[in-house]
Amino acid sequence: MNTFKQLFYKALLVMVTTVGCQKEDITFSTHASDTFYLDNEKASMRILVEGNTISKTFLIILHGGPGVSSYFYNTETISKKLEDKYAVVYWDQRNAGASQGGCNRDKLKLSQMREDLKKVIILIRYRYGEDANVFIAGHSFGGLLASAFVTHDEYQQMIQGWIVVDGTQNYRLNDSLTKQMLLREGEQQIALNKHEEEWEEIVNYCTSHLNELSYKETVKLEKYASDAEDYILGKRENLGTHSLEEYAIKDYYPVIAIALNLYYTIHSDFNRDLISAEYSSSLYKVTIPTLLIWGEYDFITPKELGEEIYEKVSSAEKEMYVAPLRGHNFMLLDGNIFCERTDEFIQKY
Repeated sequence: MNTFKQLFYKALLVMVTTVGCQKEDITFSTHASDTFYLDNEKASMRILVEGNTISKTFLIILHGGPGVSSYFYNTETISKKLEDKYAVVYWDQRNAGASQGGCNRDKLKLSQMREDLKKVIILIRYRYGEDANVFIAGHSFGGLLASAFVTHDEYQQMIQGWIVVDGTQNYRLNDSLTKQMLLREGEQQIALNKHEEEWEEIVNYCTSHLNELSYKETVKLEKYASDAEDYILGKRENLGTHSLEEYAIKDYYPVIAIALNLYYTIHSDFNRDLISAEYSSSLYKVTIPTLLIWGEYDFITPKELGEEIYEKVSSAEKEMYVAPLRGHNFMLLDGNIFCERTDEFIQKY
């Protein structure tokens, strides 16, 4: 970022106090497409708002990773099935996607991302009106961020409802449930003589790692979980390859920025710090409407995580849907179920 832009954003930050934005670039229409940046604590985070801003209803996508990008969530399905009715907010978290601001080593923390999300919501209402209705939808790691946000004593009242799609709220529990699912399904598949050699390797790993896993062991477990989906559901299209082939050129993906942000985040201490993250014990605080959507064969974040959220939240309005014959990334590769359930949920609340 050149000196002029740095001064420009600093000036805006002073004007808005808590957020930085270009307020003059606001579009109220059924087909809006506004890109602006949130400046907060050494990060300049890209936000794309697309769809029906006249509706005054905004769905903020909390992408997975950490360190992936909201670019991958801006699919044709979501555009066609949700953006006609609502405005969808594609936010690149700090050190992700097209966000800028350096390595932010001391700020790359879940607690800081929760504060970032708070300011994203403040910024949306600043730009589009204090009467804006806001929902959040967290996928994978985004589910952990959503859990951190809604279990805060004050923040859940800033939104009308929250959605978790194949997410997590407790990394240690997540590992335990993944191992249980791999063992259960692995033994069944071996008995059926399906991918016997591969499943035996997975089962042996799980039985020899019954205790808490180190970060390195967790990474290997997640690789086995991803492979397991292939063995059950058939070889799936690679999410990264799919997104690049479908959208990178026509939507002008900043491919180098996305890759560098992801590389840095993966190799930072942030992922290691997340091993101890858990919000299971705080879920009782949640009283707002809750929607949980899970793939039946998600080995990476098994559906029992969603069942725990359903059981522990204090929300009077809550529902859970398990998508048959779907895995961890069905929201991105086949978003029809996500869109249908999300549309129903937003209309209801």
